[in-house]
Amino acid sequence: MLYIYICEDEEVQLNYIREMITEYIADQRIDARIVAARQDPEEIMAELHDYCQPAIFFIDIQLDGYDMDGFDLARRLKWLNSEYAVVFLTSSTDFAYKVFEYDLEVLDYVVKEPEYFRQKRINNSLIRRLDRIFEKMMSLCDKKNKATIALAGGGKVTNVIMEDIIYIQSVAGRHQAEVYLDNRVIIVRQSMKSIYELLSEDFVYVNKSCIVNRYKMQELDKKERFLYLAGGFRVEVAYRELNDIAKIMERNGLKRQ
Repeated sequence: MLYIYICEDEEVQLNYIREMITEYIADQRIDARIVAARQDPEEIMAELHDYCQPAIFFIDIQLDGYDMDGFDLARRLKWLNSEYAVVFLTSSTDFAYKVFEYDLEVLDYVVKEPEYFRQKRINNSLIRRLDRIFEKMMSLCDKKNKATIALAGGGKVTNVIMEDIIYIQSVAGRHQAEVYLDNRVIIVRQSMKSIYELLSEDFVYVNKSCIVNRYKMQELDKKERFLYLAGGFRVEVAYRELNDIAKIMERNGLKRQ
């Protein structure tokens, strides 16, 4: 089930968007429901009961008369759960600089054309936009169905697909770990032991402070005790782990020196 939230300060526009999305998900037989459609962004926040649920938020950018604008609301939602999908509702496409300023990952946007609100049926151009939005969202949901691990840090939880993790490194002198993926690093406040217990058997210790995804291994230099990983990363292998890592490399048909 996909949960949908709508935040739009204009009542007429709010009602129209709610009715059109309701019509769209019924016509397309999408397993989704609208949880809340509100003018006040604080009421949207109050409606959140499960931070891990798959959810998409249609948010008006301006939200006149409220303490938060759409960017503020999106930022708070992303802070709670980085996997939340945000679609901005706007009267203009000229908002890219703000998305960059807030460092927001946005699924898509809908330009609110005036003719939308003079019609009782859903507009064809809006249908095409919703097709695109929900195709993206379904693709993300399919990806999320893969095995994930919940990583806690900075007061929020980030769900990460396990197979995307290259390696995990503890931070010396701190109760922290760095989780390395292809395109980012996540800093979490968890011990290596607690993280390891959540991982699948695809992950192995290469030294007491480093855990590696065996399917991200590429080459082992036994003489220098360096293990080369996907993404151009290199980690040191402890003496006691060297033979086990070499065996994994052999089973995977990978190179070792």
